[in-house]
Amino acid sequence: MTTVLTSLRNRFLLSLCGVLCLALLALVLIARYQIMPILLEDEETFASAELDRAERALGSELNHMRRLVEDWAYWDDSFDFVSGKRPEYVDSNLYEDTLETLDLELMLFLDADREAFWVVGYDEEGEFTSCPGVAPPCDWAEPARDFLVRHIEQKADDATDTWLLAQSELAMAALSPIHQSREASPAAGWLAMVRPFNAPWIEQLRDTTGIQMELSPVPQQEGPIQYLERVSPTHMAAQRLIPALPPNRAVRIDALLPRQRYQASLETFRFALYWTGGVLIVTLLIVLWLLERMVLLPLRQFTHYTQRVHREVVLPAMPDSLAARHDEIGTLAREFRHLLDHQRKQSEQLLELSQHDPLTGVANRRLFDERFAEALSLRSARHRTSAMMIDIDHFKLYNDHYGHQAGDICLMTLAQCMEDCLKPHGFLVARTGGEEFSVLLPGTSLDIALAHARELLKAINALEMPHEFSPTSTSVTVSIGVAAHQADMTTPSDIMRAADQAMYQAKTGGRNRVEAYRTSDQLSPVER
Repeated sequence: MTTVLTSLRNRFLLSLCGVLCLALLALVLIARYQIMPILLEDEETFASAELDRAERALGSELNHMRRLVEDWAYWDDSFDFVSGKRPEYVDSNLYEDTLETLDLELMLFLDADREAFWVVGYDEEGEFTSCPGVAPPCDWAEPARDFLVRHIEQKADDATDTWLLAQSELAMAALSPIHQSREASPAAGWLAMVRPFNAPWIEQLRDTTGIQMELSPVPQQEGPIQYLERVSPTHMAAQRLIPALPPNRAVRIDALLPRQRYQASLETFRFALYWTGGVLIVTLLIVLWLLERMVLLPLRQFTHYTQRVHREVVLPAMPDSLAARHDEIGTLAREFRHLLDHQRKQSEQLLELSQHDPLTGVANRRLFDERFAEALSLRSARHRTSAMMIDIDHFKLYNDHYGHQAGDICLMTLAQCMEDCLKPHGFLVARTGGEEFSVLLPGTSLDIALAHARELLKAINALEMPHEFSPTSTSVTVSIGVAAHQADMTTPSDIMRAADQAMYQAKTGGRNRVEAYRTSDQLSPVER
């Protein structure tokens, strides 16, 4: 019965989704192929008109700049000043307040020979300068003088010119010949003015046009000079390039325009969509809610639990909401947990067998080598890593006299003693041979390692395990070699080879002792 209901619910859900999708598709196709092209074309026309208004506003500012430079150029005092007849012109007219009032960055007077007659303006550091010609401190205006001279030489008439400047900063420039106002006479020189596009000026331009725009200098480019991008349902970004000087530069107008007419047209389609799909959407939501509560939510909990099992080292507890369910999902969750517990126990047993010596219970060579490599890979502990090599003195004689079973007991007793002495300090004891043990001492200098080795030697001697046939002592003894990380010993094999050599030295020196590896030591094999 459950299977039938589930199958019927699925078919009903698919049918409902199909009807809803067909209705939405019909509306989308109508809007896409009939209404949207008309709306988008209308938006492009609107954006082009707004950019035209912004460009006209810039043209109006250029006309204002033209009138300003002509007012000064057709002033008799300016004519006399360039002609050298009115030296007081500078003190009475060319001062800093004049530039601030006119919102100018530069005023450059050229004489009839097109030489710089007087420069007034702000240098690259924003300092006001006023001086004859382009000699220091007005040498910063020399590029402007050179440009004006080239332009005048190429002019076919003496009309006033205006430009947009699109260098590192935006500005307007105007150039006009200097004439007497009441007489027809040759020009006495030329007057150039430069007005920067500062933030207050651009803000005033926004207020005047009602357009949220930005102006920026960009390189001139081939292709369309106008670009439109719909950045959101309510706004679109329009761009237009206006030619400027130098010839390879342009002024880019970036305008953020509303999409009010587009949004108003879309509301009609949304209204129809809401009424057409309303009932189907509500029904679909109810079905989805039931599906979520009955199936999807517990499946997500089970998936999240399996992901935690994969990521976390400690086996997490299964959620009670899954374990308490009496349906198929609950049965699956409980069986999965039982299988996981069994697998975890098997893995722990295999890991224990693969990393520990079955006789003594301490680590084996495999685990010792892995931990040694890990210790040397840590930069903080690399230069403070030491190791011991421990060998039971005359162990073959012990086995021959007492038997191999007693020898095994001896190995287990010594291994337990080593664990008791060294493991509390975080050191790893491993059996790496028949009667040979190795100890890893991470974060331990050679001197401290020697101290631990001597303490271990005392503890083993304190056991007083009888060894009647030992030439060294009446009890079981060991020889210990100690080595530490050095500049010429950077790998585990280097350090263990040095510890092994130190252990040979301990045996050569009489056994039952501790020796440290010295650089000058030479390897001398000794029978154990």
